[in-house]
Formats: sequence, C-alpha cells, structure tokens
Amino acid sequence: MKNHLFVILTIVLFISCDNDEINRTDEENRILELAYNIDYLYPEGFYQELIYEGSAYYENTVSIKPISEREHIWIELCTNDKNEALLWSNNSNEYSSVNREIISERETDKYFEFKRQNVEYENDILLSRIHKTSYFQPKLDKFKEPDTIGIYNGELSKNSVNELVEYLWSCGSIGLGHSKVIESQIKEFNSYYEQYIQSIKIVYGDWGISDYIYVYDNYFKMNKPDSTLILETIKIITIKGRDN
Repeated sequence: MKNHLFVILTIVLFISCDNDEINRTDEENRILELAYNIDYLYPEGFYQELIYEGSAYYENTVSIKPISEREHIWIELCTNDKNEALLWSNNSNEYSSVNREIISERETDKYFEFKRQNVEYENDILLSRIHKTSYFQPKLDKFKEPDTIGIYNGELSKNSVNELVEYLWSCGSIGLGHSKVIESQIKEFNSYYEQYIQSIKIVYGDWGISDYIYVYDNYFKMNKPDSTLILETIKIITIKGRDN
C-alpha cells in the first residue's frame, strides 16, 4: 500500500511540475532562459568595461576609515585631485584585512585607478577606483533605498546620459544587485532625459528551496537644469525558477 501511495504522489508531483512549465507564458520562458544563460549579461550595445584582471572597487565613506570610526553611511567618493584619490586608496588599503601594493595606475575621464596586488598572493588583484568629480558626483547611500544617484558634470546629451547610466550600472555604483539587463533605452523630453532599464535579479534557493527570478522596471531621470540623476525601481514579475 505504501509503495502504491509513493507512486501516486510521484505522478502527481510530476504532472504538477509539468503543468507549471506549460502554464508559463512565452515571456516568462524567455526571461528564465536569459536568467540561466551563463553567457548573457547585457543586451548588445550596452556600455560596459571589460576587465581582464582583478575586480574594480570604488572607494567610499566606509572603506577609508578604521572600523571604530565607520558610520552607517556608504557613499562612493569623488575628487579631481589625484593626490587625494591616492590618499583614499592608501587609507582603504591600510584599513583592509589584506595588504595590496600599488603596481600601476591610470586615469580616465571617469575615474582615477590604482591597481593593487596582494603582497602574498599575486593573483589577488584589486582595481581601487575613485570617481572624477568633473564627470560624476555620487550621492547614493548604499545603506538606503536608491533614490538620488548623483550629479552628472559631463556634457549633457542623449548619448552621454545613456553612457553614464549604463556605466554606473555595469560598474556596480547603482548598488541594486540585479544580475542581468533585459532591455535598455533612453528618451529625451523637454526638461529631462529618461533611461529605462529592465533587469533581472536571481535569488538562488538552498537545498529543497526553489530559485526565484524577479524582473524590475528601472526609470532613471536626469533633470536638465541641474543634471541630477534619480531612480525609481519597480518589481513587475516574479517567476519560480529551478528546484534545488
């Protein structure tokens, strides 16, 4: 009797799972495919930097202070002074649990960068970065819900605003933790630009718990008079993913 009951339950569960697949819309199946595609991150043409060695880290109000002096405020730093940027990078390294020496440095229109290597493990590379104020002034406190992202100080145009938003997204400065972008487009209005990004966030389940995929509509608005960038993000879809 127990064996028969086990077989019946197995069949019911199989049919239930199969029905879940059948009941998914084409759009949900497309999103699931993108979510689990290890080769997909952004749509074609999305601005991103290719980093072949190490990982980028933007110094902030937390990293440059000793633990005893840190406040519950996490805002990325900016300056036009290379010496100040170097000081912040050195302070961050001093208060880190790992000592990394500077092995090279570079400067772009967007940031100062100090390439640091672990003194004990040469494969441990960190790209210590500080935003250039002449390009972008961060205002976002990553300990809070995102609202005002910062102030753009570059040339104001549709293309430049698009690059700014996608750059901040791809380098992690937006702080949403969304893993993939489905769509990105920008529109210009009389008094502002609006960048729309639809994104995916995957929450992986533990043993016996399913993954969940969340889809968000993100609206970045840059006011033309003051070049302030603000964000509104809305969760629009929740999809049950793979079972674990």
